[in-house]
Amino acid sequence: MLTIRPLTMADKQEAKEIWELRFHDSLSFIDWFFSARYSPDTSFCAEEAGRIVSIAHGGIMQLRIRGTVFPAMMISGVATLPGYEGRGIMKQVLFALFSECKRRNIPLAFHKPSHFSIYRAVGEFPCYDALFHKREDAPDSSVEWDSLTDPRELLRIYEQSTSRYSGCVVRTLGDMEQRVKDLTCDGTRFLVHRTGGVSDGYLFASVEDDGSLYCEETLAVSNEVYSALVSRLPQGTVVKLPPDIDLSGDLQPWGVMIPVDVPYLFRALFPQTESFRLQVFDSMMPWNNGVFDAAGNPTNEPLTFSLSAGRLMQFLCGYLPFQSILPQETCYCADEY
Repeated sequence: MLTIRPLTMADKQEAKEIWELRFHDSLSFIDWFFSARYSPDTSFCAEEAGRIVSIAHGGIMQLRIRGTVFPAMMISGVATLPGYEGRGIMKQVLFALFSECKRRNIPLAFHKPSHFSIYRAVGEFPCYDALFHKREDAPDSSVEWDSLTDPRELLRIYEQSTSRYSGCVVRTLGDMEQRVKDLTCDGTRFLVHRTGGVSDGYLFASVEDDGSLYCEETLAVSNEVYSALVSRLPQGTVVKLPPDIDLSGDLQPWGVMIPVDVPYLFRALFPQTESFRLQVFDSMMPWNNGVFDAAGNPTNEPLTFSLSAGRLMQFLCGYLPFQSILPQETCYCADEY
């Protein structure tokens, strides 16, 4: 018999073994995640015959959408054991997690899908892109890595460089300290840029299996600082950047946001002067189905528009413009687990 339930502290080792089996992360990262990010109260699993066969981890963060800050659930480590796929088990686990979000008045969730095709089947669509720039030239001199900067300095740069993005995590100093530990748990490779003695850009680099470098988080206050940081990197380094940075690269869909409470999001994001009626279809969360006005109230008035919940989120966050009602925004999220 299949049972869907929250994780417990007693499940920690089994959950860790599933992560090791299904993902290609280093043991040092996995050890860090399960010591710092393991949150059984907001994570769920499917158990059969006393064994966890499917799992999804959740952690509560703050997400800024169109200038408004919302509590949001970051989803990570979504995995099903071999031999249990194709039975709809993961959908049940995610439904339990979304139900917990609704109970806690958390109106949206977000994550970085391993494969977009899998999540499109449950109605999720890209809500932000990332630009991947590859260093084609060697620097003028060999790279000299910098010592880690005080997290308060990094937080200031983070806030200045991400304030214009919709869909970005709002970090506290504690969040910044956690993020630094995440990015350095495999070893510290760090660069900082300073103008007039003031820090205005940073990047973290990790060594890939083939020996090349990958920079998961690179943020700066201007295009000039981004260029200066990247120019110090070895040839062949791949740098993940926000989508609006003026460097060459491959722009890829990179993350999704999920509307857990459609009326809540309508009230917060739509101008209340609008008089439309929007019909929402949600195959995952039945409470989101219906026709709503701009204030999120159910209505029996004739509908004006009709959208799936996943497509709706693309408009709500600003990835796409919604008629003349909600303008397009630049969307980006630096956090991923």
